[in-house]
Amino acid sequence: MMGWEVPDDREKPPCPYVIGFKFEPRPWEQYRQILNFTQTRYCVRDLRPDEPSRPATPVNGADGGGGAKKPTATAKSYVSSSSCGNSPTRTTPVSAPRRSLIIDSLIRSGDQAGAQVVTCYWEDDARKTIYVVKIYNPLYYSFEEADHPGMPTDVVWNAARDYSIEAAAYQQLRAYETSWAGTTLRDESKNIHGCYPAFFGCFYTTLKLVCSGNTYTRIVPLILTEHFQSSMASQTVVVKTRNNPTNGWAKIRVVELPGTEDFRIHAFARAASAFMRLTMAGVGQGDFAPRNIFLVGNRPDSANDFRAVIGDFNVAKIFPLMTPKRNPPATMDPISFCEDSSWEDRFHDWLPQWFFTDKEKRRACLRKEFPSSKP
Repeated sequence: MMGWEVPDDREKPPCPYVIGFKFEPRPWEQYRQILNFTQTRYCVRDLRPDEPSRPATPVNGADGGGGAKKPTATAKSYVSSSSCGNSPTRTTPVSAPRRSLIIDSLIRSGDQAGAQVVTCYWEDDARKTIYVVKIYNPLYYSFEEADHPGMPTDVVWNAARDYSIEAAAYQQLRAYETSWAGTTLRDESKNIHGCYPAFFGCFYTTLKLVCSGNTYTRIVPLILTEHFQSSMASQTVVVKTRNNPTNGWAKIRVVELPGTEDFRIHAFARAASAFMRLTMAGVGQGDFAPRNIFLVGNRPDSANDFRAVIGDFNVAKIFPLMTPKRNPPATMDPISFCEDSSWEDRFHDWLPQWFFTDKEKRRACLRKEFPSSKP
């Protein structure tokens, strides 16, 4: 494979996920299980060509009502052995299957971008409520192995893996939150409400592909979640203002926040707390970094008027679904977690340098954030 290059693909359609693109999501109700995984030209080798319409068999001499296409597409619902032992994607439909979503803006989109992340609204929604949609279309994953340049990778496998793990994570968190809300004696330290984006279900859409004159239909899974009018915590924070004409919301860069140092440490502590709560709820997010943290609230200089939200679960470990099954940690010490030396590489541009070098000052600061902790 040395010297391998991604072949020129003249029949590959341009990435369709652009502003204004409309598609019909259908509820995903535990579709087909694991199939063979293979690197494929245009991701169609595992699909049968769509067949031309044929008359339906008459019933009692009556016309069956015209032609009907034979279902041909199959979905690769890869189930990670490190994350889940069975399909996580059975959900209750949250909307009528014939409604359409329209892409409003692009968060991460384009050829070789991997999972496409866009914001959408329902076409028939007069309020145009915005959602985040993550689309796992293997055709627009990179055909080159990220960790080994010059080597091909299986894009179908990669897309199915990302979808299955992320869907399983949201399912586990939603089930845990429902179970916690139903308990009589609730431990607030284990409340995960607001620690992750609200999850609105798993769906699929279809994409037509033409290869060597044959038309194929690929089923593409997607996930619908809550949208925050902010970017990652390392860049912006959502702030509610009275004089902002755009729905009362404005964005303020973290570097411009009042009390920058104190606020950043406090925000880091809140994000760490949210991350640990999700872990104890059964989902180890696996990528604790500023790009996956959202700070949402009314005033960033207020100690209690914002929340830290953890997003992106495509590399998560879902403890109850692992093989062999593992129990999530019953407790986690927040100070010990925040003092992990690996955070310097990820948070060096967010936290002050002394936080990583002055152990006594850092410990005193963290004790204020977590007064009940005893590392």
